[in-house]
Amino acid sequence: MSSNHVLSETEMLRLPPMLFGSIRWHKGLGAPVGDPCSGFKIIVDEHTVSQFRMGPSGPEVIPGTGKWINVTQSAPCWTAPDDGDMHVVRFNVPDVHLNGFPDGKYRVAVDLTGNWSESRLQVMFGYRRIDPLSWYVSLTKDHHLVSIDFEVIQEPWRFRVG
Repeated sequence: MSSNHVLSETEMLRLPPMLFGSIRWHKGLGAPVGDPCSGFKIIVDEHTVSQFRMGPSGPEVIPGTGKWINVTQSAPCWTAPDDGDMHVVRFNVPDVHLNGFPDGKYRVAVDLTGNWSESRLQVMFGYRRIDPLSWYVSLTKDHHLVSIDFEVIQEPWRFRVG
């Protein structure tokens, strides 16, 4: 297959489930010291499928089902080419599978590490944070290739008066 081959719909449906994404930030926010990926920890948790049984007051969740388990403390990441005035890193979540009905899903969150260069001016005006805080994704037969995006933003300090 050549590198510019476009997959047909049938070929797309044959691909295994995939969960991947990117993290972007304006160049003016600085950058992680050294490897850009060292500035992030990409945490992935999976909510297992709840199973039910009939209890005295109706359906109830069977204990031990429908719980959050950690898949990885830091998904693989690599540096991507800059996109205009934005730095970019990309990541993929290895070994994902289709989630079961009714409540199977993945939660992907990004933590900033303390490995960032910053000026005193940046600290005075605010702090960096990830937007959104997390994504919740269900991989299904019809929605098995999912891309999610995060952005590092500068959040201003908010002071309460009164």
